[in-house]
Amino acid sequence: MILALTIAGPSLEAQNVQKVAVGDNSNFGITYTLPQTAIQLKVKATVTKTTAGLFAPFAEKYLGLTDVALYDKTTWEISSITLQAVAVPDTAKTYHISFSERGPMPQFYLSDDGTLLSINRKVVPEQANEEEEVVEAESKLVLKPTDVMNAEILKAGSKAKQAELTAREIFSIRESKHNLVKGDVDNMPADGASFKIMMDNLNAQEEALLSLFEGVSTVREEERTFVYLPTQNVSNEVLFRFSSYEGFVAANDLMGEPYYVSVNITDDNRMAPPVAVGKKKPDTGIAFNVPGKATVKISFHGEEIAATTLPMAQFGHVEQLPASLFVNKKEAASAIFNQLTGSISVYEQ
Repeated sequence: MILALTIAGPSLEAQNVQKVAVGDNSNFGITYTLPQTAIQLKVKATVTKTTAGLFAPFAEKYLGLTDVALYDKTTWEISSITLQAVAVPDTAKTYHISFSERGPMPQFYLSDDGTLLSINRKVVPEQANEEEEVVEAESKLVLKPTDVMNAEILKAGSKAKQAELTAREIFSIRESKHNLVKGDVDNMPADGASFKIMMDNLNAQEEALLSLFEGVSTVREEERTFVYLPTQNVSNEVLFRFSSYEGFVAANDLMGEPYYVSVNITDDNRMAPPVAVGKKKPDTGIAFNVPGKATVKISFHGEEIAATTLPMAQFGHVEQLPASLFVNKKEAASAIFNQLTGSISVYEQ
């Protein structure tokens, strides 16, 4: 199996920024959510569908071809896996903060799923580059076998005889091509364009007749996306299953071979700093995450095929910034929050 593996950067393409004014929600406040960090796998597979040729059983006898399909079949092969981090809203970390109806109000910027992006400072997530290079394929002459099969072949009394005569015709076409290249023909083309037309026609005839022995194959690409949210240390949990005959199958379908995911929390930051007795931490500030860190590995047949270590919000804890910092009449603070972890990326005052 040839596998192209890519560990991509954070995925921020699906985010849209909404400017939310205090009071748009309720009670002159803002409701927002902090994110948790998931792993997204985009898996591409090549699907090859082969239709056996009419004369496939005679391919070795008449043409010396040994590796031909004797029956129709479809095969699947994974061609690439792209691994990247994505943000998922953590509904357990949804906060509402109220402000006075009087005085200055901070400006909040939320994503389309309600996660907090920034305060008093607009942030524009990266947008996907959807422009693709368009390459025009060169037109190619394609003929059907019946366009090339002569009357003698069509009238032959048995399939074996048809195969024999078809093989002779293939060798005759190859001889004509050889003579054309050598210039040993009665009606030699006058220029390069005419030569190409004649050669293309002979190639198309040969391919059409060969398909009766080799069969016809069509190839297409299929992509599946898997999102995995780590919540604890795990070892070899089935992420998805893949069959070389059926493609992507259910995780509990033993027809497919398993691709496993393992998670190792390398920096467990879920325990918040202790709070002194009798001094309960006020719940009136702007909540943000202090993430932990974990290593995620993808394996197949006991072999590691992808690994990445990155900060993850769910292995951290929540801290707060005083809301008053963002409503200061003279010099209001601004902040940008990491869209994957909910941590503070930029803070200015």
